[in-house]
Amino acid sequence: MTLAAFPAARAALLAAALGTLLLAAGCSGRPHAAPSSPSAEAGDGQVELQWNAVGGAKTYVILWSDSTSGAGTVDEIKDISETRYTHTGLTNFHTYTYRIVADSSGGRGPASLSVQATPGPVPGPVEWTTVVTAGNDQVVHFAAAARATRYRVYVAATADSLAGRRPNAIYEETDASPLTRTAAGALTSLYYRVIAMNDTRIGVDGPVATSTAHAYATIDLSPVAPALGDPNADGCLDLINATGDCHGVLTVRDMTTAGLSGLFAAGRTNGDSRFADFNGDGKADLFSNTLSLATDTASRAVLHVNQGTGNFAADAGATALGIGGFGGTVFAADFDNDGDVDLVAPHDGTRGDSARNWLLLNNGGAVFTDAAAAAGVATNPAGPAYVPRGGQAVDFNEDGRVDLLFGSRLLINNGNGTFSDGSAAANVPVRADQGMKLLDVDLDGDLDLIHHDGAVTRLYRNTAGVFDGGTIVDEDTTQATFGLGLNVCDVNSDGFDDVLIAHNITATGMGIPRLLINVNGQLTSSSLPDGFQAAGDLVAHNDLLACGDLDNNGVIDVLARWGTTYRELRAYSSIAAVIKLRVLGSGGERNQQGRIVRLVPQSMPNRRITRVIESGSGLQSQNQYDLLVGAPWLGTYDVTVRFRNGTVMTTAKPGDSLTIYEDGRVVTGLQ
Repeated sequence: MTLAAFPAARAALLAAALGTLLLAAGCSGRPHAAPSSPSAEAGDGQVELQWNAVGGAKTYVILWSDSTSGAGTVDEIKDISETRYTHTGLTNFHTYTYRIVADSSGGRGPASLSVQATPGPVPGPVEWTTVVTAGNDQVVHFAAAARATRYRVYVAATADSLAGRRPNAIYEETDASPLTRTAAGALTSLYYRVIAMNDTRIGVDGPVATSTAHAYATIDLSPVAPALGDPNADGCLDLINATGDCHGVLTVRDMTTAGLSGLFAAGRTNGDSRFADFNGDGKADLFSNTLSLATDTASRAVLHVNQGTGNFAADAGATALGIGGFGGTVFAADFDNDGDVDLVAPHDGTRGDSARNWLLLNNGGAVFTDAAAAAGVATNPAGPAYVPRGGQAVDFNEDGRVDLLFGSRLLINNGNGTFSDGSAAANVPVRADQGMKLLDVDLDGDLDLIHHDGAVTRLYRNTAGVFDGGTIVDEDTTQATFGLGLNVCDVNSDGFDDVLIAHNITATGMGIPRLLINVNGQLTSSSLPDGFQAAGDLVAHNDLLACGDLDNNGVIDVLARWGTTYRELRAYSSIAAVIKLRVLGSGGERNQQGRIVRLVPQSMPNRRITRVIESGSGLQSQNQYDLLVGAPWLGTYDVTVRFRNGTVMTTAKPGDSLTIYEDGRVVTGLQ
């Protein structure tokens, strides 16, 4: 009886049984399916082929032909055991056609759909991408890539959607940078990846960038300078007058319960404040100077010592020093390299009240001795340009000793208790400021200077330790403006530091801060949301600015003092491509303020990201102590920290958190 005589169901069962017997006997049937989803990716003189596996296949055969030559000959590449193959030795600008066949000892199966590719030059990587907000538009700037004829600008709501050379996301094509996406939304957080094309050939994936979209919140707080620290040691950033919850929510602190009501004692005018562990117990203490005449005995600098719970007690010894005057930015750092945190409190000496600068050397127990006169820093040169307002403590020449920048002067630490004026040698601009700070604007490994005089902001680039003549990077030429405050932080986690500037219109007394996004070393104005200026602000103006990751999402948030309130500008986006660093003394002390940290991606050795451990920022503000460094380039970064007695070197990758100790230990996580 033939197989055809059986009913259909029995025939199927018998066929399956016969197939099983054949397999058991060592015979293999012919594959019944064609390889699905074949793809051909052209390269320089080659084509990368890929397809889905076929059940029962032992090997695969590639049927190919040079379609451009017109010969029509089909060649075979046999005995391929994987589901991918790179066909090399091809002629550029010829089009090749491919079909894939599954093979077994029982024969070949059907051929796949045909795919084509044309080998030729492959574009290089897009080195950087940065997004600037212009009103309701988002403008995508990116680096030109070698051998590129055009670019695909991919956009998605999540960074994960942009993985790989062909992201699963929509894209727009453009011939060159920048690409403007109209009506993308100033409050919309989007992620971008630009990939270069050469004809149909796609380049390697570039870094993911995010738009600078922010939410804002207003919180009524007692009017003190914005200093960020963690006095209650819960791992969340706090202000002097508010506690944080690691989610960006700030709760008003009861200043009396916290032991800080003395900041607002009768007759006292509070100035700048600085969190630091002055007595070496691992808890952040608080030093605050004044904004009043030095002859006003009711208004004196105070030290509040942390009692171990986040609450404070005033230190009588510090008050007895009698420090007063119109103070500038306070700098906390280990100026004498003995392992504890000292203080420099500069003051305006032009008011005829005998105010002077103070260099307070710490004996390790928060007992201070003034050494300003012996160090040669007690007084300032005559003239308004030398009045200390903004500045920074930083190891500018990287000799292991922390130097000082304030009041149009760069004071170099000699290491013997004295400072030398290095201003002329470094060509420091002689210009009154309302905020200034050092930053590595172009990632060339040295520190440039951003300077704000209240209305005009200038960038002074550093070449071999000497600043150039400066370039105006922000100015409102249409009306009179004022703004007391400037800060530097990487608000979009792209590895380039950005600049924030206090800005108000003189005629109305209102305004919103200015944000300058760093586009590969060029500072470019970027819009902040209009809602950051709250309704009903008739006279309130913004001034002091501080930066820190208040919600622990890996992107820096911004705090602005706004009259008698604060406004929080919280980043919508979240990026995993950051490196978190905590730099500590050998015993775990947070005493490395002013030290230089450098990160160099091994894939981009020309990019040398330079950061400074926080000592006091811009103008009467304090950023977070830990470094949060955007790491847009894939792979390993070489990390170097310049301590007082030498350097410690390690490596890190995007997403890593490391604690680096002065004695050379490197520990995973923030200790």
